[in-house]
Amino acid sequence: MEAKPTVPQPEKRSADEITGEDDNAAKKVKTVDARDPQHGVAPVKAEFLIVRKPVAPVVDDDAAEASHHAEGDNADSRGKKNRGQNKARKFHFSNEEHKLCQSYTHIPRESLFATAICDYAVNAAEKGPSNRGANGRHKKGGRRDRNAEATDFEAEQTEAKVEEPEVKAEQTEAAPEEKARPLCAFEHNLREYLARKPADIEGVCPAFQERGMCASGWKCKWLGSHMKEENGEIFLVIDEEKVKSYEEKASNDMDEKLKNSKTEIGSSDVLDWEKEMPDRGFEDPYGEIVNNVPVAIKIKIRKNQVPLKRSDVFLDWNRKIRDQPDQEDHRAGYVEPPPKPSEKRRLYIGKETPLLAPLTTTGNMPFRRLCIGLGAGITWSEMAMTSSILNGHKPEWALLRAHRSELPHFGVQMAANKIDQAVRATEAITNLFPTAASGRHGLAAIDLNCGCPIDLIYKSGGGSALLDQQGKLIKMLKGMNYVSGETPITVKIRMGTRDNHPTAQKLINKLIDHGDVQAVTLHGRSRQQRYSRSADWEYIHQTAALIKNIKAQNALQVDTAADKEGREKLNTFFVGNGDCYSHVDYHNAVEKGGVDSVMVARGALIKPWIFEEIQKGQYIDKSATERLDLVRDYVKYGLECWGSDELGVATTRRFLLEWLSFTCRYVPIGILERLPPKINDRPPSWRGRSDLETLLGSHDYRDWIKISEMFLGPCPQDFFFTPKHKSSSAPDGEAEG
Repeated sequence: MEAKPTVPQPEKRSADEITGEDDNAAKKVKTVDARDPQHGVAPVKAEFLIVRKPVAPVVDDDAAEASHHAEGDNADSRGKKNRGQNKARKFHFSNEEHKLCQSYTHIPRESLFATAICDYAVNAAEKGPSNRGANGRHKKGGRRDRNAEATDFEAEQTEAKVEEPEVKAEQTEAAPEEKARPLCAFEHNLREYLARKPADIEGVCPAFQERGMCASGWKCKWLGSHMKEENGEIFLVIDEEKVKSYEEKASNDMDEKLKNSKTEIGSSDVLDWEKEMPDRGFEDPYGEIVNNVPVAIKIKIRKNQVPLKRSDVFLDWNRKIRDQPDQEDHRAGYVEPPPKPSEKRRLYIGKETPLLAPLTTTGNMPFRRLCIGLGAGITWSEMAMTSSILNGHKPEWALLRAHRSELPHFGVQMAANKIDQAVRATEAITNLFPTAASGRHGLAAIDLNCGCPIDLIYKSGGGSALLDQQGKLIKMLKGMNYVSGETPITVKIRMGTRDNHPTAQKLINKLIDHGDVQAVTLHGRSRQQRYSRSADWEYIHQTAALIKNIKAQNALQVDTAADKEGREKLNTFFVGNGDCYSHVDYHNAVEKGGVDSVMVARGALIKPWIFEEIQKGQYIDKSATERLDLVRDYVKYGLECWGSDELGVATTRRFLLEWLSFTCRYVPIGILERLPPKINDRPPSWRGRSDLETLLGSHDYRDWIKISEMFLGPCPQDFFFTPKHKSSSAPDGEAEG
């Protein structure tokens, strides 16, 4: 059994400020179910308050649903790179000084190293001299794709992980056949590598404990838990029985999920690119990641070598009608007829399918897996830019990947400012992922983001800027629907771009009339409002009533040829979004407000078990131990996604800290005087019912680092992490660990 981690003491807490009460101690205190009359302050019970001068935590909610492509609102023309949202943030870049060659990572026994072949050296011999210098960087004058300039942390970490090692010609005397053979600069001697490898993390490898094998092989930071030595030879341990049991359970769970799904899945033959993919590979070590497109296809898309025939047809039509009056209806002007409703897979959204919103940075694959396990009905990728998709940008295509547990209810969200880019990217993606659940791919729907408020996206004409260009938006969605084959198209919008000037109802009326989208999600804020103040659910409820009336009128239309087209349109689901923080908020929106479902964003980041509350229809007062178990699950999923080697641990730690910057805002309902809680309420200084609960509620990023060390071992001496809320207010601040 794995030993429970020791609970570290929170930063800056004196002994008299911390209570040693058990997690359940305060649950006996009756909590009144009534609205908090004191606006903006969480009603914490008096016995849990700390009497001291409160310091309100600074939170950046733009970061939750905004774009990781944003350069910020404060960027100026003088090119000051450290100004604006997140531009001053710094992250620890982990890199082993002594690396084992990737070709040798999974060799099961020491005796096989002598006869193993280094793929990198062989490829270098075939391709000739490399244009890379030390550390794999291109030498001056070498050809380099412009997308290689990406500075996104995850992109850099991933690229470093698969970095082609430097090759060098042998300088010493050797056999004639060996003289011309380039040698890999990474380590090929197992004993030498292990002697210089940093010390292991204490405990058992989470992947090995769960699955019976570890895909990081000799590089694992918990190597000692799945390595043995017998008769002078060391080898990796694989528990074949546990491996078989895990795979059978995962397969049965998937079959059951597909059987019970109300979303049409579709069917297709195994695609050519899927046939070429190995069952398991570097980017899919456990064979559970879907939508993992080969690099060769991305290169062809970038070079326009992939035929996009339906896009060409639509864009030719769009060019022909571009100069005609906007009032004219051009729906009958296609060279080919638009897709019939019967040709589209039917999406299902209902009361029992709460949606997890597309969340920048924190809405990664491990977090989505966590929410799926807690009851999320539909998950969405982080927002991807269509221009980067068409450029074959590796980090952008990585956003489209999903875990098989998300199928068949995983969708991709895109942002676009040009019709041709939106249409071409849609056809490229749906050609590769035509069904909602397959062996190597899965795509339930494509969502167009028309709500992103970030300046960089807005000023370029994308995101919420499309709300003021409704004609362009309608054409964009019509083109996406035309080229997407069976795949449904959905759209996410805001009330409008300016406060007190909502335009969403007029737009939704047009969307239903044109019939190109199967779902509309309305965020109850304007672009100007961003994430400040409360979402306007009264407007969302009015819009739901409007949609209901439109559908009722369409159903009463006379049976004529013109009206037949209208009645053949697929049902348009309506989803509300904004400030959902409890099952009470959710069920009020569905049962009283008339929406089909609710998309949960920050509420899921702060307490992901909100989906569990929705399923059970009751508040769940998670103990600190139970919440820590969710952190443990997140770490496990992160290590399975990014690896349990030096680089994978560092990446998991970074994204765990990002998530903890939201979970610390949760105030346990057992210490509140009134319910339901409000997402925008900020608590006074409070102590938890135990040391662990106090630690989990700390807004000090040094405490977040301590929590990460409970599962990922001590941070390196040079480790640093800059929280989002400090990157703008204190550009030079770093979190030393």
